[in-house]
Amino acid sequence: MAERSALGARFNAVTSTFAPTRELNGTEMADAFIGFSDYSVLSRLRHKGVIIHSEYDDFVTAQVPVNLLQSLTDMPGVTDVEICRMMEFCTDSTLNSTKAGMVLDGTAYGLPQAYDGTGVIIGVIDTGFDYQHRAFRAADDPSRSRIVRVYDPNDASGHPAIIDGNRLEGSVFMGDQIYSLRNDGSGTHGTHTAGVAAGTHVNGYGGMAPGADIVLCTSRNLNSGLSELELIDCVNYIYSYADSVGKPCVISVSVSTAHGPHDGLDRVSKAIAKRVGPGHIFVIAAGNNGVAKAYSHGPATTTKPFNMLLGHFYNGADDSYYYVNTWFDTWVRAVNVRMLMKFHILDKQTNRIVWESDMINLYKRINSSEFSEYFGPDLSYSNESYLIGMISQSLSGKFELTANFFNLKSKSYSYNADGLIVSRYQIGISVYAPQLMYPRQPDSCYIDSWVCTTNGRRTDYSWYAVNVDSITENGDTVTCPVYNYYALPSNSCSIGTYAVNDSIISVGSYTARNTYHSLNNNVDIVDNYSIMYEANNFSGFQEEGVGPTGAFLPTVTAPGANVVSSVSRYSYFGTENWNDDLVMRSDDGSLWGALSGTSMATPAVAGIIAQWLQANPNLSAGDIKNVIAQTSVKDEFFRNPRFGPNGKIDAMAGIRYILGLDHEEEVLMGDINDDGFVTVKDVTPFIEYLMSGGITVINEAAADVNQDGKISIKDVVAIIDMLMHSTLEEE
Repeated sequence: MAERSALGARFNAVTSTFAPTRELNGTEMADAFIGFSDYSVLSRLRHKGVIIHSEYDDFVTAQVPVNLLQSLTDMPGVTDVEICRMMEFCTDSTLNSTKAGMVLDGTAYGLPQAYDGTGVIIGVIDTGFDYQHRAFRAADDPSRSRIVRVYDPNDASGHPAIIDGNRLEGSVFMGDQIYSLRNDGSGTHGTHTAGVAAGTHVNGYGGMAPGADIVLCTSRNLNSGLSELELIDCVNYIYSYADSVGKPCVISVSVSTAHGPHDGLDRVSKAIAKRVGPGHIFVIAAGNNGVAKAYSHGPATTTKPFNMLLGHFYNGADDSYYYVNTWFDTWVRAVNVRMLMKFHILDKQTNRIVWESDMINLYKRINSSEFSEYFGPDLSYSNESYLIGMISQSLSGKFELTANFFNLKSKSYSYNADGLIVSRYQIGISVYAPQLMYPRQPDSCYIDSWVCTTNGRRTDYSWYAVNVDSITENGDTVTCPVYNYYALPSNSCSIGTYAVNDSIISVGSYTARNTYHSLNNNVDIVDNYSIMYEANNFSGFQEEGVGPTGAFLPTVTAPGANVVSSVSRYSYFGTENWNDDLVMRSDDGSLWGALSGTSMATPAVAGIIAQWLQANPNLSAGDIKNVIAQTSVKDEFFRNPRFGPNGKIDAMAGIRYILGLDHEEEVLMGDINDDGFVTVKDVTPFIEYLMSGGITVINEAAADVNQDGKISIKDVVAIIDMLMHSTLEEE
């Protein structure tokens, strides 16, 4: 217990990974999970000033006075204390691509009614809300807000927020109070995601479930992210409210984190799993690091360590020249098995390890003065320059190594022919099995590791096809190929850690459009930066999720590139007239714009699930996953593992499956005049339909001949191709 308590005293040393402290009534407080073995300890914790938010079988979420962190784990009945981490935000045609628009029309496509999420709660946990946006007003009465509740931990002027007898920070706004709210900060992320999930349709732009009631939960950290404690508080509040009004609920969360064991056993995932069930669905973004090579894994023994080289992108230089604030997040796969580690520096010219630290088994900060021949600080950034190795046991029982690299610039470098700075040195770590220092621990362990930065995971691991010298325990030199010495990273398991739990629906992104019209500049924008791949293929930032559990993720994908939805007038969309991403402005000043990310794909799936919950309010996460598995689109792009096991969500096929309509006679694609045959007679009414803007009547269910989610001239061409092939076959 004494070793674990070091975490509380030292978490500020790597504070960029943790939720920032806050001051309450003059006391500095930290968000935390507290494990316990005896319920009676909870009253003692409260007596010492700990504010408990939510209680679970063997842990609570709480705010802890920082000055108690040293001593808290020594309190009888407390098993462990874990400081909460920070999670990062992951940031029109969607209706057509997912066929959610067909579900909204309902009877026109063979459904017994329209399904728009009526009678369902959609909860959005995010920041950057424009509360009075037109997208959140009723379609038939713009004076009425569709937002039924707002939970804001920053504002105590509303009603008390109480869950399970515990009062949450901030307050809840309801009824007429909602009309007095303006915005929660200068961001726009939440306005966009809420609009994708449930936005009222205005001039052709709207969400998947425009009939649903909306609950918005914001963050005390506003645009900097969302702490784990806040996430759990918001989840508990939204589901509790839904239960109080007797409605099914789906929560959309467009955040992710690089931290964690990615095994679904962390406390956040367990807390969410306690709340989900029939009518309680939780949907989360996979994250936006799919193009990066983030993940490395393999065995470590007492004689052959698991070695990794760290590279961090730096403009104008190679990836080993400068480490701003970067770290490895490394876990032992087995429970209750420790690890040991050393830092080292590789000379890339001589291919030798020129410096090694002492063995670290708990915590050590190493200032750059100890290896000043190789690296030193960038004084324009900070006077401090160091390495930190910290090993601690999480509440899930697994040991974690946080190896932090701060403000380290190479002392020796050259320029290549392109003018790029090329560093001579590169920093790495070596992980050893624990038996070297703990005789009762095993002589081998299996390691999973990710690279992180202050701005999200960045995975420019470097490895070189050269020979590297390794110094063994007795001082001998052993030469081996680098790919046998340093772990070769991959982009598998770059998915967010909270997307792994079986009770959670995880969402990836594909490209449904790569152009949009800019209102300010009156030009069509072609986006080649974030997309990288052609329409209908996975987006350039799409995750891949095969990792420690062997689970194949994400659960499903949805459009997430250049998605047009509501945006906040209090963000850069409303203040910078040069903004290319602004697409539409309504008469009341509400704005719509284009954003990209798994953040945009996630609320699309949540909104579609709201349509499905309207049809069957008792669907569980398992039911939803089965519907997705049975009905999602598995097209020619599906073979890429970034699409996960199921491909692209199909709202229409899903709701037909739920309603038991999937065994009805199939629609004859191309039979536009509904006479039971596909002939040249179907071409003329189709062209008339397109020229009239959809006013003339055709069998729209049979019109999407090429199955791209749109009714267009391409489908006319597809019918003609069908007829020509049929003629050729007859001949």
